[in-house]
Amino acid sequence: MMQKLIVMIAALALIVSAGCAATPAETTSAPIQQTTVPTTAAPTTVPETTVPETTAPFAEVTLVDDESCTVIVKGYDENALLGYGVNVFLENKTDKELMFSVSEVSVNGFMCDPFWAATVSAGKKANEQITFFASDFESNGIETVEEITFTLKVYDNGDWLAGNLVEKSFTVNP
Repeated sequence: MMQKLIVMIAALALIVSAGCAATPAETTSAPIQQTTVPTTAAPTTVPETTVPETTAPFAEVTLVDDESCTVIVKGYDENALLGYGVNVFLENKTDKELMFSVSEVSVNGFMCDPFWAATVSAGKKANEQITFFASDFESNGIETVEEITFTLKVYDNGDWLAGNLVEKSFTVNP
C-alpha cells in the first residue's frame, strides 16, 4: 500500500513538472530565424595517442641527521624565482644559532655559485631554497639538471672561529 502511494506521488510530480516545462514562454523580441551550418565529415580513424612517460616519485634525501642538526632535500623547483631551486628542510638541534651554507658547487659538472646561506635559531626548524641563477645555467648550456655536487657547511653563527659542525660533500640527482 505504501509503495503504491509513493509511486502515485512520483507520477504526479512528473506530470506537474512536464506541464510546467510545456508552458510557452512570453517573448517580446522578433522571432528567431533558423540557419543551417554546413558540417564536415568526421574523421573515420581515431588518432594515435601517446602514453606520457611516468617518472618515479621523488624520494627525500637526508644529507645530515646527527646530534647538532638535520638537513633533508625535500624537492626541486625548475621554475624558482631566480632560476632553479633545491628545497631543503633544516633543523637546529643545538642551543646556538647555526649557519648553513654550501660551497664548491657544480651542476652537471659546471661550477655554479648558488644564492644561499641560512641561519636557524637554537632549537628551531626552517624550510629554505638553495637557488641557482638561470643565467648560470644558460651560460653553461644546462637545460636539465642531472647532478648537483656540493660541500655542505654548518657552523655556530656566533663563533666563526669554532670548528664546523658539518663539512661534508654530497651529490644529489634530481
